[in-house]
Amino acid sequence: MKELENMLVITTKREPVKETPKMNSWVSRFAEEREFDGIKPRTIENDVSRLKIYLDFINERLEKDADTVENHDFIKFFTYLDKERKLSKNTQNRYFNLLKVFYKIMKLTNFKDFEEESIDRKRFSRFEIKHYDAMDLDTLNLILSGIVKSTGRSKLRDGMIIRLLWDTGCRLSEILNLRYKDCDFEEGSFKLRNTKGKVERVVVCTNETLNILIQYTKHNVYQGPEDRIFQSTTGGKVERSHMSKVFTKQIKKLQDQGLIAPNRRLVIHSLRHGRAVDLLEKGMPIDIVKEYLGHASLETTLFYAHSRERKSKMLNDIKKIL
Repeated sequence: MKELENMLVITTKREPVKETPKMNSWVSRFAEEREFDGIKPRTIENDVSRLKIYLDFINERLEKDADTVENHDFIKFFTYLDKERKLSKNTQNRYFNLLKVFYKIMKLTNFKDFEEESIDRKRFSRFEIKHYDAMDLDTLNLILSGIVKSTGRSKLRDGMIIRLLWDTGCRLSEILNLRYKDCDFEEGSFKLRNTKGKVERVVVCTNETLNILIQYTKHNVYQGPEDRIFQSTTGGKVERSHMSKVFTKQIKKLQDQGLIAPNRRLVIHSLRHGRAVDLLEKGMPIDIVKEYLGHASLETTLFYAHSRERKSKMLNDIKKIL
């Protein structure tokens, strides 16, 4: 029966990557350099998968190697991504950025002409980035209520994670990596060590959230300084994929019930987006919001400052005084 279930899944007809010693040599050097740069393992893993696809294409289709390809060969590769692998424009853009880094690391110049030509002809700059909508408090409460009413064994933990994400504006990985030694349960502050920008920062939560968190953590399997405050039922790490599924399930349920508009694009990162917009709405200086959220660039924070949610409120405020 299980075999039949697996057969029902439609698999994509993509050629498998044929690994060679030379390919592995390129990949190994690239991965080592990126690891030394401090890039997160998950990012390196994704980049390596894409790099293998590129190297396989030029080896098998063009019978060339990374140091012998020419300008038109890159055009053939991106045409292959578009027509045969049917990848989105945004994913093609990731390949473009990957190859820029790869050829820079390898100190090869044969990508330079294609790169400059692509920038000049705006081949990749016009790709649309699909932004998500910001979370608001009413929608958050609907989500939390749905989780609490569910039958899942981890519903209390999952709801607690989502509530702390909302309070702190943290990335999901930052919350899942919190350990007891990072938490000041008297002040309600949390030191984030494993951050995207590699810079430690401190975030806070409300007293109400703190009280719930204190009660919750008393029931953890492990409670040592190095143990995570959010644990699986066996004391292990909570996976990002699990939290994304829990969140997505609640969003779909609320949309099916007509409680959330079907065109709202809400993902778990919308909690961070919503916190940024909320802080700016309450008059918090933009440079303070930047530091609190751990944005590497002020431009990222400015995106929230000019978000659709703030523009909508601005138009409503203007309408009232007309």
